[in-house]
Amino acid sequence: MNKISFTTLCFILFAFLTPLKSNAQMWSVGVYLNGLNIHLKRPVNGHLFHRILTKNKRLVYNLGMGIRVTYYFNNYAGITLMQALVPYDCGNKMFGMSQVGLSLSSAYWGYAPHELILMGGPVLFYRKNWNTLPDYKNDGLFKVSNNNIWQYKWVWHGGFIEYNYHYNKNNALGLYVIPGIPELISISGQHTSYIK
Repeated sequence: MNKISFTTLCFILFAFLTPLKSNAQMWSVGVYLNGLNIHLKRPVNGHLFHRILTKNKRLVYNLGMGIRVTYYFNNYAGITLMQALVPYDCGNKMFGMSQVGLSLSSAYWGYAPHELILMGGPVLFYRKNWNTLPDYKNDGLFKVSNNNIWQYKWVWHGGFIEYNYHYNKNNALGLYVIPGIPELISISGQHTSYIK
């Protein structure tokens, strides 16, 4: 058994075997605004980037929205569905991501103002084909769909880190981070509501 499979197995066992608490079985719905993208490598297609914040073209901002829905079956663990859409990415093309996975939270609901969430699971990234952009160089990151309209990338071990500050019992403000190492780190702001 390789290291990733063992880690995944431990994650699932912890999530499902943690005893249920009296305040478990809660939903959380997070709505977030896409924000900063930090490119960790020198961008091959940096000459095509829009909304650049630094001269080396590694820091850009994109405007888009996403929603995250999590069902917690105990105080620590739940299953999460995510969907994000960015009308105009770095190349001014539509971009999206869809993900499902297991979440682990550090907080007892209603008792701690600070919460850290780790989520892991497969993710699909997709965007309108950049091949139509002048001087586009294929960096091998995305595959092209059969209809040549979309580019996509499956990541089987995707995940995110989320920090929330609970300003009351049912609502929180936070930061959502996708550590897309070694390509980029994406940081967004979000608002989360909790429903029992």
